[in-house]
Formats: sequence, structure tokens, C-alpha cells
Amino acid sequence: MANINPVSTSMRFTLNLGELDGKAVEKSVNISKLDNNITVENLSAVSATLTELLEHPVTAVKKYATSLLVE
Repeated sequence: MANINPVSTSMRFTLNLGELDGKAVEKSVNISKLDNNITVENLSAVSATLTELLEHPVTAVKKYATSLLVE
């Protein structure tokens, strides 16, 4: 029987740096090595806290989970 084992969890912030020549300029900031069992509430609290520390507005926060299929 196959199992899925969590390998890593990270989150990515997309920051709005403004506009250049009429085009939006964005930058991504990655936070890695999160606990694989992080809850939505904890992820939201971490992102809210870190958003306050960043110089530019955050337009998106994405969670990435990598798992390994083991047979």
C-alpha cells in the first residue's frame, strides 16, 4: 500500500514594489522549514506578523507542501 510522507513545508509572500513603465513590479520572499503539521490558524498568524515587518505591501501568501509517495 502506498503512503504519502511529508517532506517540507514553506510559504511564499508576493510583495508589490510599485510600477515601472506601467507594469506592476513584484518580488517574492520565501520562508522555508516550516513544521509540516502547521495549521491554517498558525500560518495566518505567522503571515500577519511577518507582513507587519515587511517594507512593501503583501499581495499574496501561498503555502507549499512537498510530499514523497512511498510504495
